[in-house]
Amino acid sequence: MGTKTQLFIIATIILAAITTIFLPVIITTISLAHHHQPLSNTPPDFPHDASQFLRSNGFNFIANLIHISPDLFISTPKATIFAIPDSIMSNLSIPPYMTIELVTYHISPNKLTIQDLFHKPLNTCFPTMFQQQQISITKQDQQNQLLEINNVLITHPDIFLQPSVAIHAVSGPFASFKLLPQINQLPICNNINQTQRLDVIKIKAEWKMMVKFLTSSGFTPFAFWLYNVLDGIIKDHLNLHTMTIFAPPVIEIMEMGPSVVHQLLRYHIVPKKYSFKHLASMPEGASIMTLCPGKEIQITGTVVNVSDELLSINRVEITSPDLLSSRSFVVHGIARAFAMDWAAS
Repeated sequence: MGTKTQLFIIATIILAAITTIFLPVIITTISLAHHHQPLSNTPPDFPHDASQFLRSNGFNFIANLIHISPDLFISTPKATIFAIPDSIMSNLSIPPYMTIELVTYHISPNKLTIQDLFHKPLNTCFPTMFQQQQISITKQDQQNQLLEINNVLITHPDIFLQPSVAIHAVSGPFASFKLLPQINQLPICNNINQTQRLDVIKIKAEWKMMVKFLTSSGFTPFAFWLYNVLDGIIKDHLNLHTMTIFAPPVIEIMEMGPSVVHQLLRYHIVPKKYSFKHLASMPEGASIMTLCPGKEIQITGTVVNVSDELLSINRVEITSPDLLSSRSFVVHGIARAFAMDWAAS
């Protein structure tokens, strides 16, 4: 999705939120019971008809968004939309770009009526418009007409149907934003590709949190270049679940070619978590493998008393030990970047 398109959609998200709050709800002449009957022979005016139906049932945020930016919902020939209640949308403290992610995670590029969903086996996964991520049928009870997607109940099945579009109302969002400001806690579908995609999302979320922290802690140049090579590192190391990062405050790479930049950044990352105490307990001369293929860093100075916090790697002093630590990674601030005399431009 291009930058201009993202900016336009962000604007529509904000406008949809404003109109949801400040415009009076448009009441249609059609009265719908709790289990709503779908329209038959509906005209092709999807934005108007869908908006009217959703507003009449209290889904004003999604109704306004469909009215303002219908292309967000019908960018494919067919679609299924899962409408999140206003009460949920108004209580989500997330930025506009994440609202876009959340909404597109509730749109599937296939038309699926409630009967289509009941006919699929339990735990069936199907795609959404959010980064090719999938959602899953997690509960089925056709006798009582109960069906859950991502453990979220469909409260109003087939609230709106047209030949190419189906809309169902749900009790809440299919994803959460706990721990990290990214979509997480997604059900894992029964195929390896989906599992890998979920791993990538989680890894990226944690890396981005680390980059943000480094940027605000005096390591902006290193954080900037780390972010620029992030996709390549993740692509090459999908199973990288623990790591140690040595972050210099200044990094001189203006004269370096792209391949050397990649080597330099990876030379400062170790595919295992080493706290300062762990590093200090290692003997002088001990080598540690980095993400730069075939290249190691070395303990060149140890401490007698760990509390002195004096330790050098490749003759570069660790100035800010355990600067940032989580279950899977630790960041140590170092005085300067490691030298790479062996690297060729």
